[in-house]
Amino acid sequence: MIIRVLPQLENRAEWMAFCRRESPYCLVDRPGCLVDFQTHFLQLTLFGEGDPVRYTLGSRRSIDPAWQLIKRCQWSLTALLEGLETLDFGSNVRDNELLGVHTDLSARRSFPRDPYLNGPDSSALLNPLKSYPPQWNRLNLQRLLVSGQYRDWRLEQETISLSPRGLLLELVEHPDCWSATLAGPRLQVHYKHRLLASFIPDLEGEPAALPRGLPRLQP
Repeated sequence: MIIRVLPQLENRAEWMAFCRRESPYCLVDRPGCLVDFQTHFLQLTLFGEGDPVRYTLGSRRSIDPAWQLIKRCQWSLTALLEGLETLDFGSNVRDNELLGVHTDLSARRSFPRDPYLNGPDSSALLNPLKSYPPQWNRLNLQRLLVSGQYRDWRLEQETISLSPRGLLLELVEHPDCWSATLAGPRLQVHYKHRLLASFIPDLEGEPAALPRGLPRLQP
């Protein structure tokens, strides 16, 4: 399934254009969010440093209360999400001023466990690196690997089999578990602070083809 990524949803025209789509379902780049307009409910899945947080807003009878909430937030997805993050979901959420008193709008917070649920930054084009970055974050590591800008791939644990292709998949599915640090000419790849593999970044030489390795980290 191809999911469209919108830059933002911060005014009425952008919301109207989004809802005219055949399927009002998209990722938003800023803030990182999955927006899903269902029959009577608006579902917002917010991506951050930790696990995604899902807010489900609406009524059993109509989508109109969710629309009224969007209008109350000046058609700004950012303002709507900031307001939702202040709510105490352990109490009567409906009495909160953000939602409006005496309405049939319900609000629920949950934590989705879908392993294929990824934020909009996972959908960005991974262009080759033009220079060595000051920090080897997840995105820079993905760009390096997918472009084959490396040489001398080396496994640092005898009991672990990990290929560049497998690492790319792991970076998408478990981004918070992986890190990379430079040690001399080699870039060391760590899983939960455990060194598993290393290689030499090479932006000048011939790009290396991704080997047909294991699709997952195999213990």
